[in-house]
Amino acid sequence: MGKIYEFHLSYSITKGYMLFCFRRFYGQFIVHGRENLPKDDSPLIFAPNHLNALMDALAVSTLVPHHKAVIYLARADLFANKMLAKLMHFVKIMPAFRMRDGIDNLEKNNRIFFHCVEVLRFKHALCIMPEGGQGEQQKIRSLVKGIFRIAFNAQQKFGDTKKVKIVPVGIDFGDLEKSGKHILINIGKPIEIQDYMDNFSSNPVTTVNEIKEDLRQKLSDLTVDYATTKYYNCYETVAEIIENEYVGNTDDKKNTIKKFNIRQETAKKLVEMERENPAKMEELNRLSRNYRRYLSKLRFKSGIFSNLKRDEVNFELFLKLFVTFPVFAFGFATNVLPVLVPVWLRKALKVEYSGFFSSVQFAIGMICFPLFYIIQTLLFNIFFSPAWWVTMIFFFLQYLSRPWAYNWHSKARKFIERLRFNRLLMLNSKKSTQLYRLISVRNKIVYLFNN
Repeated sequence: MGKIYEFHLSYSITKGYMLFCFRRFYGQFIVHGRENLPKDDSPLIFAPNHLNALMDALAVSTLVPHHKAVIYLARADLFANKMLAKLMHFVKIMPAFRMRDGIDNLEKNNRIFFHCVEVLRFKHALCIMPEGGQGEQQKIRSLVKGIFRIAFNAQQKFGDTKKVKIVPVGIDFGDLEKSGKHILINIGKPIEIQDYMDNFSSNPVTTVNEIKEDLRQKLSDLTVDYATTKYYNCYETVAEIIENEYVGNTDDKKNTIKKFNIRQETAKKLVEMERENPAKMEELNRLSRNYRRYLSKLRFKSGIFSNLKRDEVNFELFLKLFVTFPVFAFGFATNVLPVLVPVWLRKALKVEYSGFFSSVQFAIGMICFPLFYIIQTLLFNIFFSPAWWVTMIFFFLQYLSRPWAYNWHSKARKFIERLRFNRLLMLNSKKSTQLYRLISVRNKIVYLFNN
């Protein structure tokens, strides 16, 4: 096998197609902080938070020019299978050995570190997940030292000729499993390794701990960091309530960013509350459990309380949904199989960890969508025998109608949910009583949090 950073036509085509599909997997693709990416050829080591397997890596790949490669490190046990090892090499992933892989194997990291320095020397980038593993909870876990060893090692090799930079990247997903939601990529200001070199020479342990804390704080500022163990579900619930209290439920980028910022601020305030007022935090946790229980019984989502939901039940919206239903029907009919087949196959493969769901479904979908579009186009041509240009229009309409059908379905679901909500408000039933209790509990949570 050649050098891992070398570009081949097959890799270039594969990368281009993967990133094309990746951007369209999400309903909103938002990147903030591009101005923080160095404009020169500085050796870059990207350090993202790690929630979502392959999707985190692809998010970083979108940040570099197409002619540059991003080389990743992954746990060594994935390379045990020779076929899989060749595939990993093709997509530019190198193994990283951990203590659990055996002390003897740790020596192999020296060769990996050498290759990492070579990658940076030839003006490509590295991506190392500094948390050392993946987790589903939205919080920054303890950072491992591997990324800093590589960074200092490379800076020592380069001397004053190149300045190695660690680029913190915060990635926020609207949903870890489903497509059509948002992805928000926040790029932080790079950490200059050269600034730490003098202290590293005299006291490496203290310096590594110092830079580790610097990176951890930057990642916390770029993501939603529910920094708790005992009250994680409470943090999530309260943040969801507060974001819907102050921001509408429309699916535009401005609202998505506002909600992200509110969740960030809510998380910080809850950390402070947990530290300084345990009794209040315990009460908030009790109310959050009740809130989730009532939501589950009534089969509502927290977004039903969005401050703009009142605009979603009107005759004009109903008329729009009714008139555009044929367009939705076409998009649904031509996309339902390529959307659902990856989910069915993922379940058949018995992928149990939800942090891998979207990655597996995305990989299968890259094959399913073009395959189904071609088959459906052939069937359309056989049964209806239109002119060739009509067949071509049909082919492209399948692709164009997918996001449109998704948005129609989302609006219709919210519209129906609001109708059901209003109906329960007017009835005198057991569920109506539960709804009023739900509203009461929610109001108590908002009041307790804000006071």
